[in-house]
Amino acid sequence: MIVVMIVLYLAIYIAICGAYFQLAKKAGRDDIAWFAFVPILNYILQLKLIKESAWWILITLVPIANIVFAIIWQVKLLNAFGKNGAYVLFAIFLSPVYVILWMVWGYSSKTTYQLYNPPVPPGPTAAF
Repeated sequence: MIVVMIVLYLAIYIAICGAYFQLAKKAGRDDIAWFAFVPILNYILQLKLIKESAWWILITLVPIANIVFAIIWQVKLLNAFGKNGAYVLFAIFLSPVYVILWMVWGYSSKTTYQLYNPPVPPGPTAAF
């Protein structure tokens, strides 16, 4: 029975990590997409996807603040992929549904990254 539970847990973990891996590739972060499979580095990957410094992971060591910032980061991550921040309510109240949504979005070809840095055209810049 325990072996079955471990295998099931590993299968779900790999499916979730694979979804985050696909999201990182959609965001153009192929260089760190493998972070999705490493337990602490996957938080750093999420921070990089929302254009935040990886140092913000230290806030997770502060009680209460870690919950508040985790919610803020999830809203930003949802917005980065063009999703409504209200989906965070699923994370708070129905975590399995939220995990399934991320897996669907990760493997869906319709999900796109919205926070691309626009290319800067060459030429003179205006100084103020």
